[in-house]
Amino acid sequence: MKNLVILLSFISSFSCKKALENVSKPSISQEISFNKNWSGDVLISDLNFVSSIDPTCKLNTIFFDRSEKQVKEDDAKCPLSKIKFDYDKLNSINKKNIIGKLNSNTELFIKNSVSKNNNADLSYQITLYIEKNKTISDSIVIYQSLNYSESLTVKTKYYYLDKNEIYLLDVAEDESGANVEKWEHYKINSSAKICLVKQKSFLKDNNVTKSNIDFWKGVYHFEASNRDEAKTIFDITINSLEDVSVDLTEEGRKNKYSPLKAEEVNNGKIKINYNNTSGDMGIICIEKYDNNYFISGSPIYFINPGNNEMPLHKLK
Repeated sequence: MKNLVILLSFISSFSCKKALENVSKPSISQEISFNKNWSGDVLISDLNFVSSIDPTCKLNTIFFDRSEKQVKEDDAKCPLSKIKFDYDKLNSINKKNIIGKLNSNTELFIKNSVSKNNNADLSYQITLYIEKNKTISDSIVIYQSLNYSESLTVKTKYYYLDKNEIYLLDVAEDESGANVEKWEHYKINSSAKICLVKQKSFLKDNNVTKSNIDFWKGVYHFEASNRDEAKTIFDITINSLEDVSVDLTEEGRKNKYSPLKAEEVNNGKIKINYNNTSGDMGIICIEKYDNNYFISGSPIYFINPGNNEMPLHKLK
């Protein structure tokens, strides 16, 4: 409950503020170097540890009515107290930090980034970047701390890095205690791409799992031009994750891909393989942050190098 205590201190000081197993076995060689100071806590990789959080971190008494002894007892019984890595030090990162190499031409570094969640009163975010041959090949948010003063809620994304393995854990803390939202396991493959291996959602709200029908249903449009003024247009229609069509226009030539299926990467992201013959250049991802949508993937990066994702307009 440390994070919630920090949030309460923030409110006190500023009371006037309103507030897949589709991964081939990687052939990545042993890393040349890896900085353990930034690897996170190994417990995040343990699904048994993660599963033990919800039953033991709920409070039996009102948060504000607890004695100092009760606070210590509650903290001690909650498995989150076993996490020893100091994630708070990530809040002060203000530059690129190289954390290791997977091989002679693949380097990992972390850097602070801007959260797309605009509703939080305080927010910190760290992104892991994979750089192959001096070019960023992929990235993923590995740490977040989002503080909501009005609802007395703190949401934290924890991580653990082990060579080419990435483990992520999303936890929410409020007046009722702490509960797990999601756990994910990724691998960095031999192409320096991040691939989902396994995920588990702990959310019990049935409305969250309605995404197959309602969450993504709609018509989307994206267009952009490269440095040569050649325009690329994506028109995407999603009736359900089992019924998707993609119209791609490049340099005036239009290709229609249908019927397609979308793969749910997590609760806020889907992947569409619209052209099996083009490898990574035939795959796009759609992500949703609040009411905003973004498109990413190698085709998008190729249009405008340096941008991992770009705005996607949902027309209806």
